Amino acid sequence: MPSVDLDTEFLELFYGITNTKVPENIDLHNLKTQLKGIVDVIKDINNNSRKPYKSKALGNMDDTEEDQGPAILVVDDLGVITYQLKVLLSRLKLDVDCSQEIYDAVNKFKRRKYTYVVMDLFIPTEREGFILLAELKKLAQAYNLKTIIGVITASARKEIEQQCKARGADFFLEKNNEWQNNLLEIMSGYIGTEESE
Repeated sequence: MPSVDLDTEFLELFYGITNTKVPENIDLHNLKTQLKGIVDVIKDINNNSRKPYKSKALGNMDDTEEDQGPAILVVDDLGVITYQLKVLLSRLKLDVDCSQEIYDAVNKFKRRKYTYVVMDLFIPTEREGFILLAELKKLAQAYNLKTIIGVITASARKEIEQQCKARGADFFLEKNNEWQNNLLEIMSGYIGTEESE
């Protein structure tokens, strides 16, 4: 039996899950690490779907059915990430909508008052991400909304964080090994502040 090249095997796995080809300028090693973390989290969610979710920030959360809380828009061109974030953020009692491209995201934002937005920067390139960030900030101001917008990205380049914050991002999060828990901690902090007002 011929040996399977790891990169070929990985790219087939990636395409099978996301239906998306990997852009040439993406660091394959970082993408492998990111995808493995996502797959592990989804397996964990599926294996423990009837158990309380554990988070450093939240402690144990019960599964009681309550009315959905504030609306959040998740924007990422990878379906596997929007799925994962929909599951995770629903545990915070957020009402989660997802979008995988910038025009759909803008149209959804025009139709609904979102309290939060979590968006990937590379959708599929940083140029589109910066355009979306600027447009969402402009729409929020036009609608007199205090929408919290967070940017998540696999890039570790410091100048990207500075550029996002200069364009109005309220927080910036690198997709490292702990990014799912870090996002939940950030979001629970915003929700806690909102509830205390």
